[in-house]
Amino acid sequence: MSSKSQLHRKSAEKLLRLCRENGGVYIKVGQHLANLDYLIPQEYIEVLSSLFNDAPQSKYEDVCKVIEEDLGCNVNALFENFESVPIASASLAQVHVAYDKKTKKKLAVKVQHRGLRETSVGDIYAVTLVVGLIDSLFKDFTFGWIADEMAPQLPKELDFVLEGKNAEKAEADIKKSGLSCCIPKIIWKNTSSRVLTMEFEEG
Repeated sequence: MSSKSQLHRKSAEKLLRLCRENGGVYIKVGQHLANLDYLIPQEYIEVLSSLFNDAPQSKYEDVCKVIEEDLGCNVNALFENFESVPIASASLAQVHVAYDKKTKKKLAVKVQHRGLRETSVGDIYAVTLVVGLIDSLFKDFTFGWIADEMAPQLPKELDFVLEGKNAEKAEADIKKSGLSCCIPKIIWKNTSSRVLTMEFEEG
């Protein structure tokens, strides 16, 4: 391994630690960078790609608090057999399996990481400020567009009501086109800006 490659890998590992320690928006930035294999050195792609498969998980207690704060009821009052271990976790949220109390149907409950909504505004500002500063100091640094792209989109990604509405709109559009596609049904009574509940589709 060349000294240049070693330097890239060492820098990438430092960036990975920064993303993991700060979580949320920073995980999202790291994942975004990991997709830029046509722009940044391969060492960064290899190191940062671990953020796709090993995103931080929220504690079960925090998951319960988000649900209670948003839906106004205890988890056990809203769902039957809400599984404490998530089946998937990403930068902004994680998904738990539960069952509808009345119908007994299997559900997928997507819960936003607690505190992310409150810290995201400051995190976006910090990332935009730092990237903009580096962009102005170094002519060869041309990654300011990453922050510009994320700033208006992240608040939309944090709004699960909007996500649910977009899922229903997509379903309607697909039906019009005549294509065969399965989109999980949104359970609106158990959905909020930080909790998205839908029927579980096997596949």
